[in-house]
Amino acid sequence: MDPPEGTAGGGAKKSKPSPAPPIAVLGDDILGEILLRLPDMASLASAALACKPWYRVASVPAVFRHFDALRRPLLVGFLLTDRGDMPSPHRSPNLRFVGANGNPNLAAAAAGGDFFFEDLPAVDSHAEEQGYDWKEWRVRGCDGGRLLLSRDRDGLDLAVYDPIARSTVFLRPYDVFRGCTHVVRYAIVVNVADGSFLVIGFGLSLRAAVYSSRTGKWVNMNMEMTNLVKSDVKYEDEINFNSFDSDGMAAGRFAYWRSDTKKHECSVEWILVLETATMEWSAITAPFPAGESYCVADMPEHGGLCIFSYECSRRIFLL
Repeated sequence: MDPPEGTAGGGAKKSKPSPAPPIAVLGDDILGEILLRLPDMASLASAALACKPWYRVASVPAVFRHFDALRRPLLVGFLLTDRGDMPSPHRSPNLRFVGANGNPNLAAAAAGGDFFFEDLPAVDSHAEEQGYDWKEWRVRGCDGGRLLLSRDRDGLDLAVYDPIARSTVFLRPYDVFRGCTHVVRYAIVVNVADGSFLVIGFGLSLRAAVYSSRTGKWVNMNMEMTNLVKSDVKYEDEINFNSFDSDGMAAGRFAYWRSDTKKHECSVEWILVLETATMEWSAITAPFPAGESYCVADMPEHGGLCIFSYECSRRIFLL
C-alpha cells in the first residue's frame, strides 16, 4: 500500500507560512501623537530627520506649539517690583508676590515659597549711613522658575535662587568684571529640560562673560564681532552700547536687552540679542518707531526669534 501523498520520509510536509499582512501606514494624527511623547526638542528634531513623512508632521506649527506647551513649566505667580527710589545698583525696590489662581497644588507650592529671599544670607554693610541699603538682594532677571539676584555696594555678589526649592547657587564674577559689576547688564537663561542655566553679563567696555551651571565657570566672550542686523528701518545712528541701561530678559534659547531710547534720545530702537546655542551676538534695529513697547519671543514654529509690538496696534515681526 502506497503511503499517503505528502507523508514520504516519515512525516507530514510543512506548508509555507502565510506572508504577514502589510503594516498599515500611520496617519498624520497618530504620528503626531507619537511625536508629542518624545522627551525633548532634540528628540523631536532627530525624529523629523528620519524620513519625509515624519519631517512633514514634526514641522507642523500646531505640533510645535503643543509639544512646547506640554513641557512648559507651570505658572506659580508673579513677582512685582518697582524701580525703587535709588539709582542702580543702590535702588531698594519694593516686592510683592501675586500667586496664580485655579490650581490648588500650585497654590500650596506658592505658599511655601520664599519670594522675598528671607532664607538668603544678608551682607554686613556700613552703607546705611549714606542712605543706601546695599545688603538687600535685588532682582536682576528671571527664567524657568529661577531668580537672578545681586547685592552689595557694587553688586559683586550674585545668586541664582529657586524660591520654591529654596536652593541657591552663588556666583562671584570678580575675575571677569572686578569692581564694575554695577554697570554690567545681566540676563539668565534656564534650560527647563535639565534645570541647567546660563548667566550672561556685558559691560559698557564691550566686555562680556557667561557663567554655565554645568561647568561652574565664567568664560569671557568677545562682543566686538557683534553682527549688526539691519531691518528695513532707515537710520543714521550706529549702535550705542551705553543705551542698554537695563538688565536683559530670556526668550527661549535667546537672551535680549532693549535700548533705552527715551532716556538716550536715540532715533532707532536697538535690540541686543545673544543666541545661547551658538554664543553669537546680534544687534537688531527694531522694525517700528523708537519708544514703542514690545517684547521678544522664541517661536521655532515661525522660524525663531519674533518681536511682538503692542503700542497702538498689535503687530508681530518675524526675524
